[in-house]
Amino acid sequence: MNNSENIGKLMHLELAKIESAESCSESEFIIAGAAEAILQSGNRNWIPIIVKETGDYQYEVVSNNFVYAVAKQAQLERAWCIVIDPKPSNIEQAKILAREAHPTVNLSTASKDTIIAALEYLVKEQKWKNVKPVEAANKILASNREQWSDFIPLTKLPCGLSKARLDCITKVFSISPPPPPPPPPQAVSVKRASRDEIFDRLNYLYTNKIGGFENIDADKTADAIFTANKGKWKTLSPISKLECGIDTAKMKIIKTVFSL
Repeated sequence: MNNSENIGKLMHLELAKIESAESCSESEFIIAGAAEAILQSGNRNWIPIIVKETGDYQYEVVSNNFVYAVAKQAQLERAWCIVIDPKPSNIEQAKILAREAHPTVNLSTASKDTIIAALEYLVKEQKWKNVKPVEAANKILASNREQWSDFIPLTKLPCGLSKARLDCITKVFSISPPPPPPPPPQAVSVKRASRDEIFDRLNYLYTNKIGGFENIDADKTADAIFTANKGKWKTLSPISKLECGIDTAKMKIIKTVFSL
């Protein structure tokens, strides 16, 4: 279906062989004026339409949809086009260069300067008065953003990026959900486990930032649990009373790696 020999070529294609899945949102006045400009300059569109091949001598617009709409308005028989390699990344690039799509920033990994630049763009475009890009970026970087699976934690930061602004935020930011953690080590009896066995399980929770365990000191917590007098324990609940960084809220997680 795709003729690789045509990729990257400037081609004078029959307009009747080109389709578009998107409509042009530009006003009729602008389209009509641009069509007249094409007719006055020898019926040539000097900015080409970007198309992909969909079949033998069949094409679809992937970018510069405005030029396609103008060419139709001008009733051109043929229009100048560039055939693109239809990989999604290529099509996205073409849309970004034509200002038909926004470049996006991965909020999970972006640098401070990149986040500030994206926020400054939003503040200027949306005329937000209560968002300070530098302060907002500092709060984002101070959070555990690499663990976010959506933008809800962002809207809870006191930086003006509220839920009401999510539509705008998602135009320039994306989120890469963290990969699932490796399988947990097999649960061991907290009464019979060695100090190393206790540490290994706490370190698994700490390293993978599970259930708030990224805030504990795995070494000190392992020492506290290992040296505790556990002979009379009938449940794991006494762990929450050892003042070792494990509170009641973390007990549900503890039960996945320790048994009695």
